[in-house]
Amino acid sequence: MNLPTRQWRVAVAGCGAAAFGLHLPALAANPAFDIVAVHDREAERARLAARRFAVPRIAHTVEELLDGADLLAVLTGVHDTLIDAALDVGVHVFTEKPVSLDLERTRALISKARRAGRILEVGAMRAHDPALHALLATVPDPAGGWLIKADGADEAARRALLPPGLEPYTFAADPPQPTPHHLADDQLDALRILLWQGYHLLTALVLAVPGARPGTCTLAAHGQGLTATIHGPGPAGALFTLAIVPAAPGDFREQIHLVGGDFAATLDIARPYQRATGTRLSTHLGSDPHTVFGDPFTAMWNAVGQRLAGQHPADLPTSADLALHVEELAAGLADATHAPVPHHQEKEEQHARR
Repeated sequence: MNLPTRQWRVAVAGCGAAAFGLHLPALAANPAFDIVAVHDREAERARLAARRFAVPRIAHTVEELLDGADLLAVLTGVHDTLIDAALDVGVHVFTEKPVSLDLERTRALISKARRAGRILEVGAMRAHDPALHALLATVPDPAGGWLIKADGADEAARRALLPPGLEPYTFAADPPQPTPHHLADDQLDALRILLWQGYHLLTALVLAVPGARPGTCTLAAHGQGLTATIHGPGPAGALFTLAIVPAAPGDFREQIHLVGGDFAATLDIARPYQRATGTRLSTHLGSDPHTVFGDPFTAMWNAVGQRLAGQHPADLPTSADLALHVEELAAGLADATHAPVPHHQEKEEQHARR
């Protein structure tokens, strides 16, 4: 199909570090988009974003933000209410991940977008990562592996992206959002870790193993991380280990290792908010330090523009379909979560069994 004769008008909700450091620069540099308005619950953030990226309008309400927009970019901590509002007035949506902590809410919003004939694109950035696709081409039929994230660099990295005087937003400061009522506190902690810290790793796994299904999940003490097992399809499916663990300030490691047949490869992902040039792929043949992978954020926003232009048939999987699989897997792992028995309680139980 032909490209649109005008740019897509984008309204941006949320002016945190991801907006300043990733999304707004990518949108401003992409000729398919025109940023027409910004909004943030802190007016000063919106003012600074508008000035830095030459945005003509600062919206003070959601209604003002959506007025005249083709696409709403939801970059806030809570997404579902803004998605709802945009779809109600016929505006397409791009949202940061996850769609919602509540799987039923995610399903309802995806269905609503389809009924409205509007796209709901989800920021599953790893799905557009050339480095991940190089890994999957190297190990096309993975039979096992591990996925690890230990991030002590995120807060400092986000702070560095913001204008002086602004502090990074935290999930604790966000308004309440819907969560599954049946989950115990430990299970809800696990769900938050999986969807807030582990989303990109789960995205990679769902792309590598489309039939991935939850195994076990153990929450670390004080909810500071978790380890999980995930199975491939079939009764004797491949086994993958996921670990999301704390790290010392400044330390960072995000790694995906896959094995299958005679092939094995490891992807070490660049630090948060840094250029993809820091990503390295090592294979059974070694690694090439001169290999430079393209920017997944640029690729993601290019894909959104193509989707808006109708260049993908409606029956092809969208990022919303992928997001639903990721959030279903996270929900299954949360359901399977148990907390470790405290050491003193374990000793008491052992003594009682004697």
